[in-house]
Order: sequence, then C-alpha cells, then structure tokens
Amino acid sequence: MKWSILQFLAVSLIIIVMWTLEIVSENLNIQTSSGGWTAVNSPLLTFLMIVLIMTSIYLIFVFEAKKEKPIFRYSIWSRMPSILVGAGVLSVILFIMGGTIGPLMEWVSQWRFLLYVFLIYFLLLIFLFIFSIELKRQKGSQTVEKTVHISFVWTLVLLFALFFLL
Repeated sequence: MKWSILQFLAVSLIIIVMWTLEIVSENLNIQTSSGGWTAVNSPLLTFLMIVLIMTSIYLIFVFEAKKEKPIFRYSIWSRMPSILVGAGVLSVILFIMGGTIGPLMEWVSQWRFLLYVFLIYFLLLIFLFIFSIELKRQKGSQTVEKTVHISFVWTLVLLFALFFLL
C-alpha cells in the first residue's frame, strides 16, 4: 500500500509539472520578429522539464519494483520489446496522420494539455522500450530495481543525445 501511495504521488508530480508549465506558458509573451520567426524558449528549461517527467516515470517504476508482487514478473515482459516497437510505430503514424490530415491540430489548439499528454505518452514509450530490453537482457541476473536504474540512465543519455546533439 505504501508503494502505491508513492506511485500516486509520482503521477501527481507529473500533473503538477504539466499544470505549472501551462500556467507559465500562458504568461509568456513571445514577440515575433519581422521575418515571422519567434524566439525559442530556453532548451535547458525544456530539457529540465523532460528530465522531471522522466524522473517521475522512473519513480513509478522503482516503487512498482519494490512491491511484493510487481507487474514485472509476468511472462509478457519477454515479448514486450516487439510489442512496444509495434505500438510505437503505430503511435507515430497515427500522430503524424492526425496532425496532417486529421483534427489533431485543432484539438491541440483548443486543449493545449493534449500536447503534454502526447509528450508524456511518447516519453513513457521510450522508457518502457529501454526497460523491457534491459529486463529481457538481464533475465534474473540482477534485481528489477537495478534494471530500472540502468534503464533510467540510458533513457536520459538517449534523450540528452537527441535533444542537444541533433
């Protein structure tokens, strides 16, 4: 029960971060230049927000690993990397199609929080994919908690490389 409460608090942290981001972004007044380009928000603050979301996801997984019967013991985790690749490819295709020919852009302009939901969803997919590969690779040679820690580090390294090097 204690770990479930802590997981709930980690989910609450994600909601608070997104709510704070929404409040702060409403108060920003970004001026457009003569060429039509707008100023870019600080990449460091954007990366910090992504790290906060990833840390919350990491905490949810750590607290799940500490439970007596964690969900990581089920046999589906051996097939999870291929399931997540399929779900990820399908999600990207649907996201692009929804943004180009579907109503997604209208929805996001009306309800901006949907953009944050999509961000959290794709970050969760990335973390789950790395975690499932690491869990399958370790297969009982280390604790699930250590696998969560390793997955968190690899996810942050991947996001850092994608964010700052591209």
